[in-house]
Amino acid sequence: MSDLKDLAQNENVNLDECIVFTKDGGDALAVNIAYVGIKQRQDKLMSVNFSMSPQKVKQLDEFFSDVSSGALFYYDISQTGSIPVNYRGLSNVTKKVSNDPEAIFEVSLLMQTAQNVPKDSYLDPTCDCCSFHCIL
Repeated sequence: MSDLKDLAQNENVNLDECIVFTKDGGDALAVNIAYVGIKQRQDKLMSVNFSMSPQKVKQLDEFFSDVSSGALFYYDISQTGSIPVNYRGLSNVTKKVSNDPEAIFEVSLLMQTAQNVPKDSYLDPTCDCCSFHCIL
């Protein structure tokens, strides 16, 4: 947990407003939930869709550049608890068409429920009413 506090302090972010991705090695990336949309697919895959500036997309791409398909990592939405998932890949980056002078790019992260991780090896969500509580 101290790693997340360090991340919040170093990146100057409020973790209550972020989704945090953490690799097994401890590396973490926080993304403001204002840039994120989440969709659960019928094939047990979950798509995390990002609409962000080119700099943020580059950070996301660099964070996942050394992660291989099937690798275990964790996500935590607004500090509700870390959920283990398997990495399935990033989509191609596309530029969002708009009249806004600042360029916005879209990319999707695919992840799948970690089948081989027993529930007692990760943190349960701490809230009872969170809409993301039962997403997996």
